[in-house]
Amino acid sequence: MSAHRAPARGPAATPSSGPPAVWSTAPSAGTSAVPSVAELAFELPGSGHALFTTRVAGNLSTAAGDGHRHGLQRRAQLCQQLNLRWLCSSAQVHGTAVNVIQRFAGHGGTPAPLQADAHATQLPELGAMVLAADCLPVALGCHGAVAVVHAGWRGLAAGVIEQAVATLRRLADGREITAIVGPGAGVCCYEVGEEVHAAFAGAHRHGRHIDLRAIAHERLAAAGVGEVRHVRACTICDERFFSHRREGARAGRQAAVAWLS
Repeated sequence: MSAHRAPARGPAATPSSGPPAVWSTAPSAGTSAVPSVAELAFELPGSGHALFTTRVAGNLSTAAGDGHRHGLQRRAQLCQQLNLRWLCSSAQVHGTAVNVIQRFAGHGGTPAPLQADAHATQLPELGAMVLAADCLPVALGCHGAVAVVHAGWRGLAAGVIEQAVATLRRLADGREITAIVGPGAGVCCYEVGEEVHAAFAGAHRHGRHIDLRAIAHERLAAAGVGEVRHVRACTICDERFFSHRREGARAGRQAAVAWLS
């Protein structure tokens, strides 16, 4: 894993009526190169940053997938690479709870709640982190605050994105928010049952497949997010990412991290 400090400016995106791509993982013919950590680093408003890891960073889970016993070590390495004092995460249950991180662990604060699918903070040098292996990770940022969201179909249907946006808006006094939607299950591969289609009233249905990215884009826009950008990558068919659909119980977890420098 190559050394990485504060990320350089990420690829620019031009807003459009549909989900624009800021980085595509679709390999060119004959190409098998794996992107470095830095290739998935982006700037958020103010002094905010977002990072989406790949297999390069290893399995960052401490509970699931091959090599999870080394998860804490890999998190410590990532924390050091990003010049952060702490990475905050918690158990994810496909719900709508948003954890607001107000103090650093070990400095008089309390640990993250046992269960939360989003984290938000105004503290610099603290990384808010969620893990995913097909669910959509979403980084949110505005001047003075950042948040990160774990949005599988259950959480997306229940309103986790709306809850995170509302929390961030309260922290930052209503300032304009930018969102970056990271790698997740793509419409090309994500075949689901009727209960999933019913949860979204048939929206963005393509046969038995569903486009969660398009649904997330619409929900972010409806929640008042001024700019929505996308890392257009399907974790199921792109082996540069972990995928529970493809690998089952062996699948590791990649991370989405948002922080203020």
